[in-house]
Amino acid sequence: MSNSVEESVAKRFYVATRKDRSAQANALSEILRAEGWERTFAWTELDAAKPEEFAATAVAEVEAVRLADVLIVLLPGGYGTHVEIGAALALGKPVILHAPDRNTLETPYPCVFHYHPGVKLLISEVLDMGAIATIMAELLARSFAGADIEL
Repeated sequence: MSNSVEESVAKRFYVATRKDRSAQANALSEILRAEGWERTFAWTELDAAKPEEFAATAVAEVEAVRLADVLIVLLPGGYGTHVEIGAALALGKPVILHAPDRNTLETPYPCVFHYHPGVKLLISEVLDMGAIATIMAELLARSFAGADIEL
């Protein structure tokens, strides 16, 4: 398909990680926005200390995963990160999972979902935002080529 068709199709992502990694999530989001991607929910702007808003936030986060074309996970994550991974996999969404090292993938115990066929693992000490953007572009190109996305 032509680039004009690709540019007219929404390219949406959701970033899952823990609250103290908001700066990294926001920096990655800015890089992806510059490449035409749309973040489905900016949870990093929310006040996590308001229990009366927990239910609405949980609903919004699951909906944001549903609306996303790809889930990006920055480990170590927060308490909800693996819920978001499970939701994405159940919905057939590709997952890009970054971990700083193998130990992070297996602490406190190995998680089989990190190795699901729908998950693309990136392991590097420093978050390689360029590599994530490249993988996302490849995912988009494959979807326009009509090929199955195999991560």
